[in-house]
Amino acid sequence: MVLAGRTFTIRRAFLEDVAAVRLASSIAQIRRPLLLFHSPVDEIVGIDCAGSIYAAAKHPKSFVAIDGADHLLTHREDAVFVSGVIAAWAARYLAYP
Repeated sequence: MVLAGRTFTIRRAFLEDVAAVRLASSIAQIRRPLLLFHSPVDEIVGIDCAGSIYAAAKHPKSFVAIDGADHLLTHREDAVFVSGVIAAWAARYLAYP
């Protein structure tokens, strides 16, 4: 499979594992802060999937749209933006010595 110009090997066992997971109930049981990113132009994961993940998650949770980014964040400016948001968001939940 080619994804964003990169070749990935996906084996049958992986697809079977994915099919067996009940995503909504698994996400609801995480009981940890969740940060979710999605790009409106992502051709790999649709907004309906991202919305389902967000809806299933318990609070605290955050959803950040990355306008114009591709799925693998291949543009440096998108990766820099995402890393900055992750750092700022995670600082709220991590204990520093």
